[in-house]
Amino acid sequence: MKKAFVLILVGLMCSVGPVLAGDKELLFHAGVGQRSSLNEIKAEWERMNPDQKVNFSYKGSGYFIADITRSRQGDLFMPGEEFYLLQAKERGFIDNYNPETDIPAYFVTVIITPKGNPANITRIEDFARPGVRVGLGNPRSCAIGIWHEKTFTKAGIWDKVKENATLSAKCIPELGNAAQHRAIDATIVWGTTAVLYLRDCEIIPIEHQYRGIIRLPVATLNFARFKEEAEQLKDFILSDQGRQIFHKHAYAITPNIPVDEQGFTLDGTTDKDMEHLVNAAKAVKDESYPVNADTVGDLIEEVERQRKTIRAGS
Repeated sequence: MKKAFVLILVGLMCSVGPVLAGDKELLFHAGVGQRSSLNEIKAEWERMNPDQKVNFSYKGSGYFIADITRSRQGDLFMPGEEFYLLQAKERGFIDNYNPETDIPAYFVTVIITPKGNPANITRIEDFARPGVRVGLGNPRSCAIGIWHEKTFTKAGIWDKVKENATLSAKCIPELGNAAQHRAIDATIVWGTTAVLYLRDCEIIPIEHQYRGIIRLPVATLNFARFKEEAEQLKDFILSDQGRQIFHKHAYAITPNIPVDEQGFTLDGTTDKDMEHLVNAAKAVKDESYPVNADTVGDLIEEVERQRKTIRAGS
């Protein structure tokens, strides 16, 4: 009798374990390039919802479809390029995505070089100069690789740039690290990656005709364990508060940025964001440079954070 009671008690404990544990753990698949902003969104969301925990699976966007197909697990999906979300939609993993409303932010492409810009890179065409060491992303594993090929093909220099490539990166942080450590002379990254390297890299805005505007979609997955909570988190990401967090990390958040059929900007909508990013790099390297909303926009916290690391000698 006692043994039967114990078995029943253990069975009940197992069946209600997740409830007793308190936290609802959401699994969020996201591109590694969004780590800084999404980590801040996680912190704010968990503060507002102490019964929830957000666990991220960060990867190069090209790896997600195989992962999700195999595991059939996850609550939300935010890859580094809409192309990958549409793949998931085609496979039946997503059915509630609205391309008109479910874009909280945009990546904008920029050139970065090592500090001091030793190869004197000033425009896209410079990537084709003989001897320039170029970092490229592998399009099968990271979204930026798709944009490398698109950009240099549009400029008519793709073959020459491929000859100059000394790195094929599996994820975008590899490109930032390579520029930081002078392993390459130049690469193209998202502004959100460039902002993490303000003290060690130079940032060069790309001309309008080659400046990529990348839509960043977010959607809940059909097999979400906590669908209601996932939808609520998605709504927070799409809210003004959520978008402002993205802006602090060098995303563009102006809705409906005019682009051509390939996704390159048609006007100066993102010029001010690019100006703030360039000024932020100056401010981190020069303590006398004024840091305010006029000079660096919403990047004030990031500038101050990197200034502190320099003062601390790290």
